[in-house]
Amino acid sequence: MKKYFAALAILGAGVACAPAAQAKDLTGWFVNGAAGRVNYHATIGGTDLGSDHGTAGIVNFGYRTQFIGVEAGYTNLGHLSGSYQQDGYGSSARLSGDGWTLGINGHFNLTPQWFISARGGLFLWKLHARQTDFGPGFSDTTKGSTQSTDGYAGIGTGFDIDRHWSVSANFDYYRVSKPSDFGKLDIGNRVFTVGAEYRF
Repeated sequence: MKKYFAALAILGAGVACAPAAQAKDLTGWFVNGAAGRVNYHATIGGTDLGSDHGTAGIVNFGYRTQFIGVEAGYTNLGHLSGSYQQDGYGSSARLSGDGWTLGINGHFNLTPQWFISARGGLFLWKLHARQTDFGPGFSDTTKGSTQSTDGYAGIGTGFDIDRHWSVSANFDYYRVSKPSDFGKLDIGNRVFTVGAEYRF
């Protein structure tokens, strides 16, 4: 959560200094995408459930006025899976997460080509769970899902190839938090990606 507010603070600071640093007008529609690694860290009721990692993908579409804009998009946070088997009996489980985003973003040029970026807003997430128990002559699958709304924030840096294209390296944080029968579930998703943007 601290990283979420820190990124928003950086975005606000960027807005304040942008007129001095901004070298060009980027007004118009844009679309971008990124892919990379997500690191998960989960707690429930204050108990640490540990960490793991997976593969994430992000797609956004939006509109900027000069260097500040609004964005809407979709984020896939990948999945975790595991299995256990002994004496012919066992189980396998899979947990995946994704969601829709709606927020603001900034693209601030420090030189005509090099820029820094910041973004933040709402994350409308959904977790999908599936577990299969099996043994000699039987197999039983249970599915479930839960959803809520939290926040996301990110920072990045990159290179403007020309008026239309840019490439970047990014860090984003997506929060997944919801009460459960065992206490509050918190999953912090730290996403490291490389991406590209096209401006119309």
